[in-house]
Amino acid sequence: MNLNIVKVFVKKEFKQIIRDNSSILIAFILPLILLFLFGFGVNFDTNTVKIGIVDLSNSKESRDFVQSLNNTKYLECSHYKTTNQAESFLSGGKIRGYVVIPVNYQIELKKKNNPKIQIITDGTEPNTAKFAASYIQGAYQANMQYENSRQGGFYKNKIITTNTRSWYNPALKSTYFILPGSLAIIMTMTGTVLTALVIAREWERGTMEAILTTNITKGEFILAKYIAYFILGFLSILFCLFLIIFVFQVPFRGSYIALFVVSSLFMMTGLGLGLLISTIFKDQFTSSQIAGTLGFMPSMMLSGLIYEIDSMPFLIKTISNIIPAKYYVSAATSLFLSGTILKIIIYCSFYMLLFALFTAVLIYKNTNERLENC
Repeated sequence: MNLNIVKVFVKKEFKQIIRDNSSILIAFILPLILLFLFGFGVNFDTNTVKIGIVDLSNSKESRDFVQSLNNTKYLECSHYKTTNQAESFLSGGKIRGYVVIPVNYQIELKKKNNPKIQIITDGTEPNTAKFAASYIQGAYQANMQYENSRQGGFYKNKIITTNTRSWYNPALKSTYFILPGSLAIIMTMTGTVLTALVIAREWERGTMEAILTTNITKGEFILAKYIAYFILGFLSILFCLFLIIFVFQVPFRGSYIALFVVSSLFMMTGLGLGLLISTIFKDQFTSSQIAGTLGFMPSMMLSGLIYEIDSMPFLIKTISNIIPAKYYVSAATSLFLSGTILKIIIYCSFYMLLFALFTAVLIYKNTNERLENC
């Protein structure tokens, strides 16, 4: 392999990148837009849930419980006189659930029993319904502990107290997970779309015929494409990391070296997929459409960033195992939130390396050296 020829063609690619504004837009402006969308537009945190309260007991004890619900920062409470009134507001979408305090609430407390309350939630939004029920149950447990200490005795059904700790992300901010994981989507889009256009552009502009008349081998030709767009893609990665760590203030607890290694391997998978598409389809429009579809959709749907993989059907879960973004999301989020866990880094890096090598072999086999074979 003649490295001087490779060097000349790398310089040629950089001149093409500088002349073509679309490459700069894809490498830097597109990641900037996607990061702001993921940082501010995609949020799985449930800050406040609107619920209703129907106090049929209207006793001092029930009012203490109502006060504990009002003091919960995660609940926005409205008060209704009847269950029918609360039900109409629930069906109208004004509240996400309501709690009914029974008439015998005070009597059961005086008997030192745990009174039963009714919790009704809107199941059209399952996650919000679970949050509402959990918040109400938490407030109920806190109130029972207060009543238990106030009366100086134990109820027949003793209360279990729990002390919950959330490791790695104590603030429970979904953006701490989403933004590192979104690097997989961003890098797939930039890497795949960038290289999906380069060979197709050569064919459309007629420069491929001139390249085929030179003494460059297809290995040197492919390597020059890889090197030029890997450098551009890596600069895009550094730009994204700067925004995530210093602008969005996402904590980073791992090794920067490990992050650069897994990011480089994942970038190679994206570049490889884009070059493979570009060698098969020789026009830019078709290549860009296919690159966007094959790059964006599987990375978004099957990487585990948005949807939990373990909850998917067996067939879809099996397909997700061949999606490189799945391994990068796992590695990146672990490095950001948990630290450098070598078992995860090595496992994910191995599969991304396999995919990168596999696409490189396919690119080599599909790249023609003679014009009559094209």
